Amino acid sequence: RGNYPTANIICHVVNVEAEGGLASLTELPGALRAAAAHATMTALKENDDATTILEPTMSVEVTFPHDMMGSVVSDLHNRRALVGDVVVQDGDVYSKAFLQGEVPLVEILGYANSLRSLTGGEGAFTAEYRGHTP
Repeated sequence: RGNYPTANIICHVVNVEAEGGLASLTELPGALRAAAAHATMTALKENDDATTILEPTMSVEVTFPHDMMGSVVSDLHNRRALVGDVVVQDGDVYSKAFLQGEVPLVEILGYANSLRSLTGGEGAFTAEYRGHTP
């Protein structure tokens, strides 16, 4: 898959066999740490299907003219968004639409400019960190 930073890994050393006994390990404390790191890396490489890559996700709320619904939703889908609730005001030609969804952080960067271009400057959005998702 590639090299990615890892987090929240717990490694329990159950048994250590050292040629010089326990005294040799206390003289070289980095040796045990290096051996544990090597064992962890080997286990992760051999069990690639048991690991999950996570990315930061943002919760977004977007308001825009209701006649721009197709363009805005299409743009969000191209950004790998999960669109949740969509509310459209009834009324005249100036009615607004409100959309809630989740978008990966990397996809939402620069979205303000795209939304302004799509909506002729009438669209606005807010984004809040939601967490990390696969």
